[in-house]
Amino acid sequence: LERTPRSVSSWTATQLHRDKVRQLKMSPPASSNNYSVEKRPPTYDQYEFTLPDLYRKMAKDELREDDEIREQSLTQMREWIAKHPYIRKCRTDASFLLRFLRFRKYSVPMACEALERYLAMRETFPTWFKKLDCNDPAMRELFADGVFTKLGQDSEGRMVILFRVKQLNVDKFGPLEQGRLVALLIEALLEWEELQIGGFRVMLDFTDTVMKHYGMWGVSDMKIFMDAINRSYPIRFREINGAKFPKFAVSILNLLLTFASPKLKERIVCHNTVLEMKGKFEPSLLPHYYGGELDTEEMGRKFLKHLEDRRNVILALDDMDIDVAHYSSLWSQTNLVENEVEGGVAGSFRKLNVD
Repeated sequence: LERTPRSVSSWTATQLHRDKVRQLKMSPPASSNNYSVEKRPPTYDQYEFTLPDLYRKMAKDELREDDEIREQSLTQMREWIAKHPYIRKCRTDASFLLRFLRFRKYSVPMACEALERYLAMRETFPTWFKKLDCNDPAMRELFADGVFTKLGQDSEGRMVILFRVKQLNVDKFGPLEQGRLVALLIEALLEWEELQIGGFRVMLDFTDTVMKHYGMWGVSDMKIFMDAINRSYPIRFREINGAKFPKFAVSILNLLLTFASPKLKERIVCHNTVLEMKGKFEPSLLPHYYGGELDTEEMGRKFLKHLEDRRNVILALDDMDIDVAHYSSLWSQTNLVENEVEGGVAGSFRKLNVD
């Protein structure tokens, strides 16, 4: 049968995207599984940029990165770590430090501040951000339930990830487990330099969610979580697309967004339907249940393999150390309780005298 013009257009777009993405196939993360946390190592590793030209151009145009600036900035940041009175142990390899330099577009002082905040966050809230293990039974079950899928890269080199919120077993996993899942995902995704440079686009599908998906989150949980993804993790959000967010939870979303920066809020796009949301993404990046061709089970197996390959690297992040008492003021004004689950949002609203 002869293809209709519409199907030809769709097929052509899909093929063009596939051809382009083949050239952007993500390189494996650095092969080392044993990074030193000595803040003054006898020698430092030499970095070589090996990504496709698209990322070199993006790094230059958007992050002000070139070979000279990169080398100078790494040197300055390493010297700063070596002399820092409160940092006791820290990775100084290029693959780790570059995520902060790229996050702050090569402003070395801001990158150093971001690193401090990241280290302090992990020490202040260890039950949220340490011992992140892909072999943890809770993490294994959450992955098996299909909560998260890494869909791939779009033609502009941005990673696309999907969360289907209804897949969360909220009778079994609360804010702490959900937050730890996101923390583990972020640490694993940051192992790819492509993400450090290109950032990512998020799809959030809220179809068929119920009040319990939202009401169990206390204000302190929200603050810890939002501070982590908004200020403490060196991640570049390009877009956050949400679809089918229920009206009954709008007040909770508004409360959550009080902890978000204006810049993050600008990147949030709300869609009435999944059909509307998926229209913003290239057809070859859509899973089969959205009418695409991606086998999400296969994608899940590949990502789990990546997690297993980098398991020791992620667990070894716990070996880094900072004098957390010096940074207590970063969070003390909020009077945070490390895991305020009891009472959920309803209880937290009463504490804040919110009607």
